[in-house]
Amino acid sequence: MEIETPPPPPVAAAVAAAAAISSVLGDDDLLREILLRLGLPTSLLRAALVCRRWLRHASDPAFIRRFRALHPPRLLGAYLSTSAGPAPRLRFLPIRPVPELAAAARRAGAFFDAFKGSAASVYDSRSGRLLVTTFDDRHDSTRQICGPLSPAGDTAVVPPPPPPPPIQLTNDDECLIYHYGEFLPDDDDGRSYFCVVMGYSELQTTVYLYELQDMSWVVRASAAAQLPLLPPRSRVMLFDNAKFYMLSATNKILVCDFPSSSISVMELPNGVLNKHSGCIMLSRGDGSGIFLVHVKESQLQIFHCGKDSDNPGNWFLVDYICLRQVCANLDMTTWPSVDGQSASVKICAVGDNARFVFLEMFGAVVFLDVTSRQADKVYQLTPEDKELVSVRPLMLIWPPVFPPMKEGYDQKESSTQAQTAA
Repeated sequence: MEIETPPPPPVAAAVAAAAAISSVLGDDDLLREILLRLGLPTSLLRAALVCRRWLRHASDPAFIRRFRALHPPRLLGAYLSTSAGPAPRLRFLPIRPVPELAAAARRAGAFFDAFKGSAASVYDSRSGRLLVTTFDDRHDSTRQICGPLSPAGDTAVVPPPPPPPPIQLTNDDECLIYHYGEFLPDDDDGRSYFCVVMGYSELQTTVYLYELQDMSWVVRASAAAQLPLLPPRSRVMLFDNAKFYMLSATNKILVCDFPSSSISVMELPNGVLNKHSGCIMLSRGDGSGIFLVHVKESQLQIFHCGKDSDNPGNWFLVDYICLRQVCANLDMTTWPSVDGQSASVKICAVGDNARFVFLEMFGAVVFLDVTSRQADKVYQLTPEDKELVSVRPLMLIWPPVFPPMKEGYDQKESSTQAQTAA
């Protein structure tokens, strides 16, 4: 008769488990590989709180670069603005929510509750921050940089954009028109943003780059060229902290390189025309140039122009998506036919590296994950919404804000690691 071996005492089993865990987590190479597979920056931040050693590995710049390459910045949701009533209506739409990010999504959704009584417009969104303008009952405006994902809901009031700079015209009959673009930097102290002011006439184009430093506007760079351009048809602009791109009404892209103080013109890809508002959007390329997303009828095209390309208009078609196919799961039978209805499909927003696209399709807002080819209808416009004004994606804060290292932070490290892993 086989005699069963009694289980080890609970204390002995716990000690053995802790020793086994420590043998794995005590290996720096294995620990980095484990941290690398956490998937979300929020998980990485929680892991960094275990001890100094974990914090040192998680916050190492080389590790952060590997983590970002494996897990691109995560989209939490989008702020959707419609022209309902006398003031724009703003709401937050979580995109493909996961339980771990539920608290962050709730904070983002409830953030504008504190602005009750004021109309709010989101001008830009970068790395978990928003550039917001609020209007009170007297229509007085206030500029604010907000951190909706911060537990405290950080908000800093900033000055309005600078007045247009004086630009010397060639003759008294020349008419000068100004165009503004406001952009948040990738990372800053929470009180900075850029303003690009372009003055253009029939004979010249001048661009100024302003940066808000210590609550004062400072001219960071400027450029001018004898390039006559027509006013833009829509807000199709892109700023990557070094270059400013703007689509003109002449189906060309103005490129202002601030480090070299030069202005040039880039042609659109072959066969691409700016036929209506919302058919073209530009996307940042994380240091690899820019992307151009174009929608025509039921086809979505994505082009890329490399940063170091000898020909600044050397576009390459890198992706081609049939909207009819990817949107087949969205109850297409209730929608008009996509083919031949080019003005009924508009681009509302795009992610960096053209990883995702928000589309307005026949009265609905659709999120399209370009990589997975999956589409979700995230909002159905109602008669009360009147018209869709803007869609501003909200990304998780990147890089994560790690706590400062403190002396004694790694005391009892082995037991803490074992308890956390368990």
